[in-house]
Amino acid sequence: MKKWMWPLFITLSLALTVLFGYGFARAYSDIANPPQEKIVAESEEATVTPGETYIALGDSLTRGVGSSKGEGFVPLVGDSLKETNTVDRYQNLGIRGARIEDLRAQLEQKEVKRSLKDAKIISITIGGNNLFNSGEILNNYSEDTALGILETEIPNLEKTFETIRDINKDAVILYMGLYNPFKELPDGDSFDSVIQKWNESARTLGLKYDIQVVDTFNLVTDAKRDLSSDNFHPNDATYKQMADSLSLVIEKNVIE
Repeated sequence: MKKWMWPLFITLSLALTVLFGYGFARAYSDIANPPQEKIVAESEEATVTPGETYIALGDSLTRGVGSSKGEGFVPLVGDSLKETNTVDRYQNLGIRGARIEDLRAQLEQKEVKRSLKDAKIISITIGGNNLFNSGEILNNYSEDTALGILETEIPNLEKTFETIRDINKDAVILYMGLYNPFKELPDGDSFDSVIQKWNESARTLGLKYDIQVVDTFNLVTDAKRDLSSDNFHPNDATYKQMADSLSLVIEKNVIE
């Protein structure tokens, strides 16, 4: 290789190395700490039009992150409800990366309140980003710390349930319980215990506010089989199972 080409080769090699490292870091960050969408911008689209609706609230699971089309369970459930004339339309108000406090802020928005007030069916996925603390819980994990998060956040989940039920006294409201994406890690059994306690608390709150809790815990038992390539969000098959579970509970609770 000519002498003058060596500096160019070295410069290009360093540039590619930096670019690769940056891309890897961004990919990890997007999984462990997903970027939050602008709640206001998303919610302003929630204008009210005539007809009965299914409204989906929540985080990246409602948004459909991990599915091949980026849609998840909401269109599967919504299209099925439309085909059976249970609702006329559906709206996905999920916010990627949302925590309980973000959902509570969203519930204060005028257009969101109007949409929820007239909804026939409302589904919610929330709490995972609080409990898992955007992946930070994996660093120096302790069950006591996880249980401390649960103790703090369950009262906030109750406030969320109460707010949504106050907005709409008659809708069928469903909360999707949490699953364990960390089963194969050394602390997987401990995570199982904490997440089951979360879901038990959610079921207790569900009885208080007439909110159906849909089990997703048993849908994720093998990370390679049940999760997408990020090892956190569901894949297409698991989203389909979530949709089926949600539809079954809706069918049992909706009065035509």
